[in-house]
Amino acid sequence: MTPSEPEPLPAVGRGVRLFNRGRYLDAQQLWEGAWREAPAEARAFLEALVQLAGALHLRTQRGATRGAVHLLAQALATLEEYRPSAHAIDVEALVAEFGAYRDWLQSIDRPHRLIDRMRIPRIR
Repeated sequence: MTPSEPEPLPAVGRGVRLFNRGRYLDAQQLWEGAWREAPAEARAFLEALVQLAGALHLRTQRGATRGAVHLLAQALATLEEYRPSAHAIDVEALVAEFGAYRDWLQSIDRPHRLIDRMRIPRIR
């Protein structure tokens, strides 16, 4: 956390733990609830996390590549503005790793549940 960075929102950390356990829908719902209550300056960041979780839920539960790629692209575009870190998340690593994952998704022909799950980055 940089000196000018606001105090992390508790929901961010709880959502990260859910997300990193593969509970993408739970993380998405938690972050959506936090978004409703968040101060204006935190809303775009939370919205990007909602999109990230939504993308992974679509991909892992429905095999939806196009929808997942679209949501990942939206989330990554918003997260660019929060580099290098925000709310105790290494945004620099998040953008790099999920950008590579998005590129990989675009390059494959068919979903493969095991390989997909192994390639999904974690949020740090």
